[in-house]
Amino acid sequence: MIKKILLLLLFCCFSINSFSQEIKYKEYSYSQFFKMIEEEKDSVFELKDAKIVYDSITDKRHRVHNQWKKYIQRDVITTSKHIDLENVYFDAKAGLYNIHFKKTVRFTNTKINNFAWNIVDNEFKYNLDSKYFESIKDFQNSRFLRIRNSIFNHSLDIDFDGNKKEELIVFFTENTININNEKQSFRQDFLTTSLSFHHITQITFDKNKINLKERPISLTLSNLNWNIVTNNTVTGESVFDLDINKAELLIVNRNNFGKYFTFSIDDIKDNHTLDWNDFNGKSANGDFILNYIFNLQIEDKINEDEENAQENILKQFESAYNIKEHLSKRRIENEALYNLEIALKGKFLNHYRTIHNTVWANEVYIEMKDLETQRLAFLHNQNPSFKGFFTWKINQFLKVFSAYGTEPARAVVFSMYVILLFAFIYLLFPNSWDSHGRKRIMNRYAFFFTYMNKKAGIHEVYLDNQKEELLEFDEFKTLVEQQGKTVPKFFTATALPLYKWAVSGTKFSASVLKRVDIMKGTWSELPQSKRIWKSVLLISAFTIAICYDILIKMLNALMLSINTFTTLGFGEIPIKGLPRYLAIIQGFIGWFMLTIFSVSLISQLLN
Repeated sequence: MIKKILLLLLFCCFSINSFSQEIKYKEYSYSQFFKMIEEEKDSVFELKDAKIVYDSITDKRHRVHNQWKKYIQRDVITTSKHIDLENVYFDAKAGLYNIHFKKTVRFTNTKINNFAWNIVDNEFKYNLDSKYFESIKDFQNSRFLRIRNSIFNHSLDIDFDGNKKEELIVFFTENTININNEKQSFRQDFLTTSLSFHHITQITFDKNKINLKERPISLTLSNLNWNIVTNNTVTGESVFDLDINKAELLIVNRNNFGKYFTFSIDDIKDNHTLDWNDFNGKSANGDFILNYIFNLQIEDKINEDEENAQENILKQFESAYNIKEHLSKRRIENEALYNLEIALKGKFLNHYRTIHNTVWANEVYIEMKDLETQRLAFLHNQNPSFKGFFTWKINQFLKVFSAYGTEPARAVVFSMYVILLFAFIYLLFPNSWDSHGRKRIMNRYAFFFTYMNKKAGIHEVYLDNQKEELLEFDEFKTLVEQQGKTVPKFFTATALPLYKWAVSGTKFSASVLKRVDIMKGTWSELPQSKRIWKSVLLISAFTIAICYDILIKMLNALMLSINTFTTLGFGEIPIKGLPRYLAIIQGFIGWFMLTIFSVSLISQLLN
């Protein structure tokens, strides 16, 4: 028994000793490192298991003076070698600055605290995996990695993947990425232009300029404590894809993601900051390609006996990733893709409502309803029906009338347009509210003709026109006076003031006209010297009177339109002929539009 225990202990010691062998790192100064690259006879410079340490005497040009301020430009180092580094650690006191890499650069499990003001003309590939994170504790100042102020002129493949949330903070800032326009295979295009960060502490992706033409680029962030994507600008005709999963803190704002932008996220939390201006009208669900993968697998089974099955599947995959066709057609016609889009926008909608950002919540809702309207149009075209047509057109009407119920004020504006349109129609036809009707202007001409041909003053002509109305009041006055002795004084005491009030308006108008009377006699009797200025006065007075008549007629038409639109009616429609039927139509429109307005207003109040 004791022998067995001793053998077991011996075996364990041997195993521990075998697996604990440390890597022996070769050490070089920065100057030695670049000298080795220069002296390398092969076109590829390879270095493995090494430390590049700072030498205060020979490496002053590589010293980090102030890593947060713009680096002082110095002589550029140009290398035409392919650079391939694996498990190489650069001293944090210095960095790789002002280097023009004309060929491919590949860093595997290589730690560079500062990679800045460099130019890479060919592929740039940077990979950190579990081996790096297992050895990172052996090196000081390894928490930070900065790639900044550099220009990448071909393609990127950056992949940092820890086993858990490793202590690594990455700053990818103020870089210019020019994705090469050379058309390669879809597999190369899709796989060599991506930045992936998994299970690390933080990524700050800030103030980068990305120029895309034929090839897309993908930024994937997964299981990070801090995710900051801000102030980036994307131009070109290809796709920028942002994929975020399990983010503790997320900030995405002040970005311009370009013409084609796909986005996917597993969950939006209350502490996430997502600027809807970055997504509004530009984003599509980045998971749409997954819908096609299943179909491609089926095709693969069907074509498994064919010689070019894999190539055929790749072509179908490339076709499935056609973002232009997806945005304009597939996400509307394909039910699964449509549901993906609605689900993503639903996450935004719930998030903005939770944080009480009504403005952005309304904008998300409008975008959802726009997509729904396009879907309804497609379904109706596929299977025409009155119900489908009516539902589609109602959505279109709601968009124009009230932005799908999110803007009650817009409903008021359109209601005013309807009221004014029908008021103009009613203006062309007589109605019972306008006592003079179409004779109003002709009566005005007749009044002025009488005035200019009578020696009586204008007030007398006016009272003569009001004779019938005044006669009724005079008859009432005579009746009161006759019955004054046979009825209580209360009736005469209250009836006479009523008479005076009834005729006060007419008498007041007559007194004003008497004071402004410019004619003393008839027009034909006026001297030639007075006719010119009196003509001006008469025409001005006539014009004012005509304008007053037109204003009254317009007000009558407007009031009639408001009365009809609000479906008040007063028990009758005070108009005849064709406008009578138009009034019925306006009443129906008013009922419908006011109902929608009420619902929209209540909805906004509840929100």
